[in-house]
Amino acid sequence: MSQDIIFDVMGNTSAFSLMGESSGYMITVNNSAYLLECGSPIFPSLGYKGIAEIKGIFCSHSHEDHKRWFTDAVLFTFYNPLLKHKLRLISSEVVLEEFAKNSKGALERSLSADSKRIVDIPYGLMVEEIIIGPKSRYSISLTTNDDSRFQYRVEDRHGNIIGPQKAKIFINPAANRPRLLFKDDERGEWVEPESYYPFSSTVFYENDQNIYHDEEAGLTVKAIKSSVWHGVPTIAFKFMTGKNSILFSADTVWKPSLWKELCETYRPQKFESINRDDFEKSSIIYGDINDFIERTWGRERYESAMAAYEDSVIIIHDVARKNSVVHTDYPDIANAPFDNIFYTHNPDSLTALRPILVSGKRIVIKDGEIYESVKDKFYSFDADVYVHHFSGDLVGYRSESGLYKVIEKEGLLGIVGVESPEKEMMRVDLYQDIRGEYFPILLEPNKCYRPRPDGKMEEVTIHKRSSTGKVVDTLRDRIR
Repeated sequence: MSQDIIFDVMGNTSAFSLMGESSGYMITVNNSAYLLECGSPIFPSLGYKGIAEIKGIFCSHSHEDHKRWFTDAVLFTFYNPLLKHKLRLISSEVVLEEFAKNSKGALERSLSADSKRIVDIPYGLMVEEIIIGPKSRYSISLTTNDDSRFQYRVEDRHGNIIGPQKAKIFINPAANRPRLLFKDDERGEWVEPESYYPFSSTVFYENDQNIYHDEEAGLTVKAIKSSVWHGVPTIAFKFMTGKNSILFSADTVWKPSLWKELCETYRPQKFESINRDDFEKSSIIYGDINDFIERTWGRERYESAMAAYEDSVIIIHDVARKNSVVHTDYPDIANAPFDNIFYTHNPDSLTALRPILVSGKRIVIKDGEIYESVKDKFYSFDADVYVHHFSGDLVGYRSESGLYKVIEKEGLLGIVGVESPEKEMMRVDLYQDIRGEYFPILLEPNKCYRPRPDGKMEEVTIHKRSSTGKVVDTLRDRIR
């Protein structure tokens, strides 16, 4: 059984990209294929047959640019008479709940077979939910009281009610989504447990980590929460086969200095909307939970976050430019202490000293090494600089006689001609990267490259009334 992991990029851009690709990838091990996120247009990428053959979807969180095609895939699977299975959705308990809330409106009503009546179709008939990561020991439930009125309360897994001395429900009238405030016994501080504890903590989570195993494929997948900081419930995934592994960061703010601040900073509670006595005895409070959270992260989460990326052959990490708030700014991660980090969820314009993933890329992790597969040939990612722009992608190789230079300004990199006055980091020769094949840059506005149906690349010259073309060979085999 092969231990190779094949990672195909179908969509890689941020939510606000002009490309409109969003996030979508496919993980394949021994011909077993899984989607990782489904925000990119999966029907044009995979076709009906490809979608029918996927064994499940791993989703990190419920933002639309990561789940935009989910309901379409569910409906296709459910109504296709040739398919006899539900669509398998694999994520943490909380993320699965978010998917169900956000997707039911598009799924649970249809017309009867004769189109004469509106019928209800339970979500569970269409989607098989697979929990990865531990279940929480406590949760908010909506129940009825003795006079048949609905009420929120905090319960443990056995249905026991947890009193206000241990847990409280906060409802912000501006958002109307209940959040749990929990008293940590070790510190005696009020915390939001989903943020405060890592999955390894048995204070709030059960022992069973619910690691996903596909025995037929030889694939193991683990959920990671500690290093992920995004706002909405979000998890990262680690895919493993023997000595090969991929850590997919999901959307996050990778910033260890911030993480340290989150676990070390104590914030006193603000008793402005409610007095202390009422706070102590209340199970449900209407107001801003942030006025009462005393510490954002626990020490265990910080230490777990710092160790999360260790022992991964390749790290697929989100990246933004600057001041992105909920993603990783390039200046923060450019010099991160990881050997094999690849950037994805890219802005439309980014220059980096490490590889930038673009749609159409296929990465193969084989025997603990990383390769790009281009027309069944394996190449190393050995360029000195990578440039991603919505108009095209470039790679640069260091050269003393290069016509271009890499510059840095406020932590961001750029490419300019050697005659520009900015201080250079290095001179480079630039090549156009088209699906892993490298070609000379075309500077003339009337020239472009066009892939041919036979797989060859053609350099096209557009004349006033006609065009001509010539086949050109990739230079990737000749560089270095």
